[in-house]
Amino acid sequence: MKQFKSLIKNYWIALRVFSLTLAFASTTYGIIAAYINGYFKVHSSSYMVFLVIIITIAGLASQAGANLINDFFEGSFKYPPQGTKTMTFLNMERSYFDVFVFLSGIAALLLACLIGIYLIYITNIWMLVIGLIGVIGSYSYTGEPFVYKRRGLGVPISFILMGPLMSLGAYYAIAGAFSFTPILLSLPTSLLIPALMISNEMRDFLRDKKFAMGTMTVRIGSKVSIFLFISLMLGVYILTIIYIILGLFPVYSLASFITLPYAIRAIRNVKNAKNLGIQNTTKVHFYYSLIIFICFIISFF
Repeated sequence: MKQFKSLIKNYWIALRVFSLTLAFASTTYGIIAAYINGYFKVHSSSYMVFLVIIITIAGLASQAGANLINDFFEGSFKYPPQGTKTMTFLNMERSYFDVFVFLSGIAALLLACLIGIYLIYITNIWMLVIGLIGVIGSYSYTGEPFVYKRRGLGVPISFILMGPLMSLGAYYAIAGAFSFTPILLSLPTSLLIPALMISNEMRDFLRDKKFAMGTMTVRIGSKVSIFLFISLMLGVYILTIIYIILGLFPVYSLASFITLPYAIRAIRNVKNAKNLGIQNTTKVHFYYSLIIFICFIISFF
């Protein structure tokens, strides 16, 4: 029983459940944009509920796959041995737990693909293009042989894939047409995605530099990385004010500024390369997104 609890705990860590709010937020912005642009009136309410559910599941599965595959290639060293049995897998000697993490990550991406096939059926070939970019990008973050994180591209590509692209994909699945609306609406929250990646890389900065991992923070240095992190955090709140003035966000969105204490803590933690930087950045993303979504819902009534 103790071994089983340990496996569940370590799988929970590998899945990074709390980080899945990134995918949830991005797909939700796309769904809100489709509602604003009037596409919810095209289908029945029951069918729209169905679409919203499967779009959200596809987004969550895509990120879950990326998290698990990332953990297989980079995170297994964090765990105590999961038994003595090992096997050769992808030319590496790995524990059965490691292999399960990898295969469940692939299964998550396959689930996203299966949903994607249906979404392509109800839209057109452009949905296939968006989906392929998303799935391949999810695997390639740390998946061999691509590993674009080690090429210094983890931060910018994660921003594109998990932010604007995912929001656009969710919108396109409903509307069957392109629009800048989902990209614009998701942009303030999307800035927190590269901020989260930087906080993660800063935590591992000394280790990555020692082993020449080639992450963005190693390539540009810690000072520039910290400056970029601060700029991204400030950008969220600056854009929020601009969006309220332009009418893109409801005026109630000013309530999102109550997340500033978490942002300040995150900046302090990242400067000191502490793990709390990741936790506080995640909290900013979660609470900021939740507040903005509630403000939109209030504005619809």
